[in-house]
Amino acid sequence: MAERISPPAALSNRALAGDAEAQFELAELYMQSEHDDDIILAEEWALKAADGGLVEAMYWLGEGYTVYAKELVEEDPAESKAHFELAYYWLSKANMKQHPAATLELANFYRRGDVIEKDVEKSISLVKQAAEWGEYQAMRDLAFIYENGLGTDVDEEKAALWTAKADALEQANS
Repeated sequence: MAERISPPAALSNRALAGDAEAQFELAELYMQSEHDDDIILAEEWALKAADGGLVEAMYWLGEGYTVYAKELVEEDPAESKAHFELAYYWLSKANMKQHPAATLELANFYRRGDVIEKDVEKSISLVKQAAEWGEYQAMRDLAFIYENGLGTDVDEEKAALWTAKADALEQANS
């Protein structure tokens, strides 16, 4: 049987006092466990942090619910749909707070039509928004979209611009 997580008392106290960053730190700590009760606590603390306005917790929840929904799609479509809806909710909230990676993942919801109507134009708009906010993968995706005319006209100039921006960001982070 897996070991339970025992968080530091100071961290637990800060989280219980409503500190969203401490709540999210607890969520991440509990998520490292393989014990089912700790995984439940991870979600509960992440929800508290997200409800407290912590954008990183919103993104974390959105990503987590997306991964889980994809795992369940064949086995339990109704449960999968419920998790896609939760993912969409939290990614949308993070997008409103200009979280680039959440915005890129939200674009994928529009591209695939997960729990919302498929809308390629909206998907491209969100990819562009994420790229403008500095999301490296969004820059690469946008260059590919323009280079291949995926949902838009081929635009080699825009493709080259976004490739150059992604290359510059990659170089700066090396």
